[in-house]
Amino acid sequence: MQQTVRQKSLPLNNEKWAKITETAEAYARQKDAFLVEYGHVKYLHYLGEKRKLRDELVSAGFVSPFGLQARQWKLALEDALYTLERQWEVAVVEVKERLYRHEELTDEEKHYAFWLLYRYEKHSRNWKRIQAVFTGEDIVSEEINLDAEGRARVRKYLKRVFRRVLGRKPRVKKARSFAVDQQMYRVFATEKRQYIAVATLTPGERVVIPLAGVHAIEGNLRVILLPDERAVEIHLTREPRTYPPGEGEAGIDLGVTEVFTDDTGRKYRPEYGEALQEMSDHILDKSRKRGKLRALRRKFLEQDPNKARRILKHNLGLIKQTKRNKKYRTRCENEINRAFNEFYKERRPKIIAYEDLAHLRGKAGSRGLSRKVSGWQRSIIKERLGYKNYIYSVTDPGPVNAAYSSQTCPVCGWVDTKNRCGDVFKCRKCNFEADADNVAALNLKLRLHDEKITRYMPYKKVKELLLQRYYQKQQAN
Repeated sequence: MQQTVRQKSLPLNNEKWAKITETAEAYARQKDAFLVEYGHVKYLHYLGEKRKLRDELVSAGFVSPFGLQARQWKLALEDALYTLERQWEVAVVEVKERLYRHEELTDEEKHYAFWLLYRYEKHSRNWKRIQAVFTGEDIVSEEINLDAEGRARVRKYLKRVFRRVLGRKPRVKKARSFAVDQQMYRVFATEKRQYIAVATLTPGERVVIPLAGVHAIEGNLRVILLPDERAVEIHLTREPRTYPPGEGEAGIDLGVTEVFTDDTGRKYRPEYGEALQEMSDHILDKSRKRGKLRALRRKFLEQDPNKARRILKHNLGLIKQTKRNKKYRTRCENEINRAFNEFYKERRPKIIAYEDLAHLRGKAGSRGLSRKVSGWQRSIIKERLGYKNYIYSVTDPGPVNAAYSSQTCPVCGWVDTKNRCGDVFKCRKCNFEADADNVAALNLKLRLHDEKITRYMPYKKVKELLLQRYYQKQQAN
């Protein structure tokens, strides 16, 4: 787990900015060329042998056609291979999710499929197993008891699923950044300011960039371009400080009026709901106005093309809209980060029960809720949760099944949709009353050690099991 430290520069003059953008453009084109070249399945084994591929290119006398120096095209190659590796790792996770839910495969077939997708914790993945899924090579070990026909059927199934989840091959469309190693920059300081001199495409030439702050800089860096400000950001990755694990267990239920509610009933960062509502209202208002302008432009396309062109240029641009949306998104991300900081510092749990974040994508019950519950929030929450678990040494058992968690009474166990009315939970049997999100967090915590309610158990079976337990409890009493 790496932590990224950002240090911004002052605005650059035209000459310095031109040299920086020229380097970034060459780096982007070289990385894109590597992505195109080595994005095929036949080169998949190189993801586990990145150094080997680099040495082969050096032995062949490779020279960057885009003017990058030797050190920098090697960084571009490593960057491209890591990009491909991330895409494949995400695809493997998605394939595993589908395998868990797939009911037609036998246990032996699933065992073979997971064996092909298995990754050792202390070692890199065996990419030749993934490669065999596409090449048809029959890879097997002593622990696999499946016949050749069954193995072939599993590989064909995995091949179909991989093709669905992989999507398009990654490409570099814009020159946004480039990497430099420790030999390609020099850091120095005066009484007033800190500077970094970064190598360019010309050997021996470096661009001196004045930094806005002072920070200890070492190791490989990434230079991020900020075109609107004609400045750059220096990104430094390092190992974050970690803390010993705490004690006890906790459950959290994610929301839209706050980031989440824990099992004690505390709601973390209600300001998050205000930010989401403000963002949703703004998007709705702007979308309606832009819709009218688009209709007006279509009307004038034949009558007055010049007027239609002016409407497109001055009223339907994306620059201001992108800046404003980025501002709202940053505000929401800050609230998410503050919520997790407060929770981990105060509770210091050893294990956390949380729901599967996959439910946050797709359409919600209303358009307004769909605007609030978007895919980028799911990714931010998932990233923050994983990072904070690493920082505070929290054991992550994975998400628990959240079916009917806000409609099940934590006292008597009765399940009914009428138990919940908005944000209020009141059991129709024992009259237990509490906040609905608090009840959901309590039930998620209880399911940490529930061996029968598994993560991928269908929600109908979950309800049947909960009701069965309720009636058994009533008979025992």
